[in-house]
This record gives sequence, C-alpha cells and structure tokens, in this order.
Amino acid sequence: MLNCFLAILAIIGTVIGSGFISGKEIVVFFARFGYFSFPCIALAFILFFLLFKKLLSLGDSAIEKLKTSKFAFFINLFLCLFFSSAMFAGISNLLVFDKIVVNFVIFFIVLLLSFIVFKFGMGSLNKINFILVPFMLIVFLVMLTTKLSIKPLSNSIEGSFGGVSFVYAILYVILNTANGGVIIANLGQRLSKKQKTQVAFISALTLSAILLIANIVLLLNPTSFSSAMPLVNMFSKEGHLIMTFVVFIGCLTTLLTLVVTLSSSMRGLCKNEFLIFFVSVIMPLIISLLGFDFIVEYLYPLASILGIYLLCDLLFATRVKKLSILSRRVNRKNFK
Repeated sequence: MLNCFLAILAIIGTVIGSGFISGKEIVVFFARFGYFSFPCIALAFILFFLLFKKLLSLGDSAIEKLKTSKFAFFINLFLCLFFSSAMFAGISNLLVFDKIVVNFVIFFIVLLLSFIVFKFGMGSLNKINFILVPFMLIVFLVMLTTKLSIKPLSNSIEGSFGGVSFVYAILYVILNTANGGVIIANLGQRLSKKQKTQVAFISALTLSAILLIANIVLLLNPTSFSSAMPLVNMFSKEGHLIMTFVVFIGCLTTLLTLVVTLSSSMRGLCKNEFLIFFVSVIMPLIISLLGFDFIVEYLYPLASILGIYLLCDLLFATRVKKLSILSRRVNRKNFK
C-alpha cells in the first residue's frame, strides 16, 4: 500500500509543475477553447490512465532503453532540459520579495534540494514528495473553491475549433507524460499488475479532477488568460501569497523529479559526476533565463513533438524486443 501511495505522489508531483498549477498550461491547452475544454479533459483522463498503466509495466527496461539508444537518450535529455528550465523560470517569477536575502535563501534551498535528490536519487525524492505533494494538493483545491461561483462560464472565440482542441488535449497528455516517463516506468518495479492499474487510475483521476476544477475557475475569470500565472494573479493579498507558495511547491516537486530522471539516465553513459550535475541542474538554470512565458508558449509545443517520439520509442521498442525474444525461443525449440 505504501508503494502505491508513493507512486501516486511521484506521478502527481511530476505532472503538476509550474505550467499546470499556475494555470498557464491549462489556458494554452484547454480553457481558451471554452466549452470544448470539458470533453477534452475527459479525453485527457483516459489517455493519462492508459499511458500511466503502460509506462508502469515497462519497469527498468526504460532506463535500459536510454542506455542502449542514443536517439531515446537525447530526446529525453532535451525534454528534461526544457521542463527543468520552465520550473526554474517559474520559481524565478515567484521570487518577488523586496529583500534580496529572502530570495537568495529560497533559491539556495531549491539548489540544495536539487543536489540532495541528485546525490541520493529516488529514495530522497519519495520522502520529499510524501510531505510536499499532499499539502500542495489540499491547499490548492481549497483556494480554487473560493473562486467558484454560479455565474456563466466564458466561451472563448477559439471554442469553435473543436477538432483543434482535441489535438491540444492529446499533446498536453504527451507533454506531461513524456517528461516523467522514465521515472514512472521505474515506479512500476515494486508494484503488482493490479497495483499498477490502481496507481494509474487514481493518478489519472486526481490529475483530471484538479484540471477540471482549475479549468472552471479560469473560465469564470477569462481576464486572467493573458497573465503569466493566471491562477496566482487572480488572487490578492494573503490569497496571492498562499497561491504563490503552492505554485512554488509544484515547481519544486517537478524540478526534483526531472533532476532524478536526467541524472539517472546520464549515469548509464557518463561517470563524471560534475558533468552530470552541470547538465541536470546548472544547464536548465541557464536556459530558464529565456523566461517562463517563452518556454511555455514556444518550447512546450516542441517538447510535445519530441515527447511523441520518446513515448513511441519506449513503448513500441519494448514490444518489438519481447516479440524478438519470443521468436528466438520458438526458433530454438523448432531447431531442437
């Protein structure tokens, strides 16, 4: 049961990063399509469930794939760099305190935690997620409920393009699954077949429920669409501070997951720990200087395309490998 709970927290902590929890991703991929966003969220739930279940069944073959395929390795590298940079950029947007010392201390904590998960891996990440993710979800949902009302929802101009909205929903799922695909696959090693199905279903249902509520809140407040962090900026005073802290946790949990993913995959090909740390932490920090809006609006769609290639490579290559092994066994049996 504990393994299931930790797996669910790890999956949610991976997906619910700065773009999701700040509302920016939800605007780009769902809310701007108005009423069409609701069937798209239902589609996202189904796709999340199917992909989570399939990835959990891969086990350690995902890491092996990154070790043996340069194509998969570099696609995963670029995905992790894009998403990690978005998390760093999101955190930078949140550091608006007047005192430079406060900002420095917060950023130092982020780098320290990044180093800890880089050094100690999945075990340390599970401990951090066990504390941060449930707290983040509860506070986030409580804050969103304060913005719910019975006034009519906004149906944006782009809501008429129903077909496009479904394409964006598919890209959204791929985008948020591909970046944590390797970690999700490794989580399945300690789970039974039944537990994998349960973890996939609960994770997909939780994420889709949060997505639905956030989408409704955004449609009730369409003037926030143009904001860099819509779900933060629609609050004021204490509410703004609380949501800022919630988004900070979302950025942090996703960032730490990506550090573990990238460093784990690189250790299969490189023994230089300093180089691995530079690529896993410092390089995304440098890319984050492009800005949060730029990364989400331009690099995320590119990451979606790369994510399609990576998921296909992980999922179908594993199937081909199994068929190849089965074929060899049949040939040996016939030879004998």
